[in-house]
Amino acid sequence: MERLRSVLTLFSFACTLAFVGCDGDTSSEMRTPELEDSEFRQGMTYEKQREPRKALESFLKVIDARKGASESHLEAGRMYLDLQDPLPAIYHFNQYLRLKPNSEQSPIVRQMVKTAEKMFIQQLPGRPLEPSAGGTVDQSALIRKLQNENSKLMLEVSELSRGGRNPEPKNDPRTPGVAAIPDKGTPAVPGVAPATGRKAPAFTTYVVNNGDTLTKISIKAYGTPARSNDIYNANRDKMTSAANLKVGTTLTIPQ
Repeated sequence: MERLRSVLTLFSFACTLAFVGCDGDTSSEMRTPELEDSEFRQGMTYEKQREPRKALESFLKVIDARKGASESHLEAGRMYLDLQDPLPAIYHFNQYLRLKPNSEQSPIVRQMVKTAEKMFIQQLPGRPLEPSAGGTVDQSALIRKLQNENSKLMLEVSELSRGGRNPEPKNDPRTPGVAAIPDKGTPAVPGVAPATGRKAPAFTTYVVNNGDTLTKISIKAYGTPARSNDIYNANRDKMTSAANLKVGTTLTIPQ
């Protein structure tokens, strides 16, 4: 009897260690499905209330806290698309497709990627890919190149949105991870400014208007979306995240 009691005690202790060992960074993720996460549900509530910026912040928090938060990537992409900010929308849609390539929603998400690509092309200064521009540029190839060259930028913006990284030094001659557009292997596209060097902005301050995003402001100021992260870094005292732009805020536009 005494031996049985000892065995049961050891078994109970082993179970306790097992539960303690599992109670790390992923414990809440294991206990609570993503769709039942409080931040996810809050984001869905904001989405129903037509408050895409607040919804976006909630979904980004879920992505930051969980590995493989596919549904939050999907909703974040949709919110960025609603805010007419296509580059991060493409990034989050692609993350969803990476995590759930064969889901029932995958065909719809692929279509949303195409919609975001078209939106991005339309936002480029001078609309270089319209038929009147000569029609010599392969739209699909250029879009793929732009996506590849900005993938690291989107990762950095997403991390900064959640406070995951310190800003890069302002005297860095080039934003890390952003390749020059265009390079030697790409036809020159009118209106697309290269990311190399430091092009002087068209203005030094900017008052946020309804519907603005950092990508849009970067295009207005520099003619390229690649400086959106620099604008965020220069205005971190006025923004809680890269997605938190308030109408009427005066932003500093860095050189």
